[in-house]
Amino acid sequence: MKIRFSVWRRALTATAVILLFLQMAQAQDRDAFVVDRAEFSLDQTLLRLSLVVDSRIPDYILIAIDQGFAVPMMFEVEIRSEKAYWFDDKVVSLKQQYLLHHLPMLDSFVVFDVNSSERHYFDNRKAAVQSIEVVYNYPMLDINNLAPDKEYYARVRFGIDTDELPLPLKSSSLWDNDWDLKSDWYEWEVIRPES
Repeated sequence: MKIRFSVWRRALTATAVILLFLQMAQAQDRDAFVVDRAEFSLDQTLLRLSLVVDSRIPDYILIAIDQGFAVPMMFEVEIRSEKAYWFDDKVVSLKQQYLLHHLPMLDSFVVFDVNSSERHYFDNRKAAVQSIEVVYNYPMLDINNLAPDKEYYARVRFGIDTDELPLPLKSSSLWDNDWDLKSDWYEWEVIRPES
């Protein structure tokens, strides 16, 4: 009787451990940032970027934001021309940077647009994050700067700007140090208007 109970308990413990590892693997597989959609629209000759990102920001980053750390976020956009036998040429490269943090005295969340030096205030963290997840009509470049005889594609990614992390977040043992979180590159073809 004791032997059967011991075997049953071991099997139950092994099953619980396997389920725990599967849950941990699922949590790690879930990307913090995913670019859902990106495209250019043409305003006369100006290419404008529209972008939608799905964020699942890890709890340790949300805690840092809530405690007043300015967490740097960004999206990077590149326009490239394809080459047959070598690396593709990078024609345009742009990094849009934001700082997201909480102001306890005002009980508000701030998104600071580093490129334009504008501040936007929000009542809650969710609204602040959503404001940088959706980009609409971001001016990129005049399409006439792209050679008509070449094919181009664009790519974009979104994530934490680890180059700009505050020092306490880079080095503190109090934080989970996986701050290098970026989406995969999302690519699409740049289509020139027909003349």
